[in-house]
Amino acid sequence: MLDRLKRLAGGRGTRLAAVLWIGKSVAIVAVGALVACGPIGPIPGGALSGEAGPRAVADWSVAASEARAQLETRPDDPRSVNTWFVSVGPRLYVPTSMILGPKHPDGRSWVAHVAADPRVRIRLGDTVYERRAVRVEDPAEYAAAREALEAKYAIAPADRDPDRTIWIYRLDERKG
Repeated sequence: MLDRLKRLAGGRGTRLAAVLWIGKSVAIVAVGALVACGPIGPIPGGALSGEAGPRAVADWSVAASEARAQLETRPDDPRSVNTWFVSVGPRLYVPTSMILGPKHPDGRSWVAHVAADPRVRIRLGDTVYERRAVRVEDPAEYAAAREALEAKYAIAPADRDPDRTIWIYRLDERKG
């Protein structure tokens, strides 16, 4: 394999050959990720695939065993990201960055997409649900959703970043 790498590098040395091989491998993975149906790690994806879920959902406990979901925005040019989520009673919530990433929600492109068009799709397991994202403004509802998110993802009060702004969206049934 070493000889093959050297040939690929035009005989310019093992280190350069290895760098070129790694670069080629990363490029192949990146192209695959961009073409894939959903996001891969922090790399956004396109339209989500999966079984269509029911329009009305009264109990989200079916997704309780899932650690994360994929959220698709921009129905006309789909873009999907990995996200945390939690259910509280009959309601499903997704937060903006709670620990990592931009300290303000405006730093997340999916937030801008939702502001422009609240129609989203969320994949939980192998099922995709069409929803409408509504930013939670009610303090009591926000507190309940945030408490549930912090419990689900084991975020201790000491781990809270006082400089981080967190918005929470409720994913309601789409009308019409």
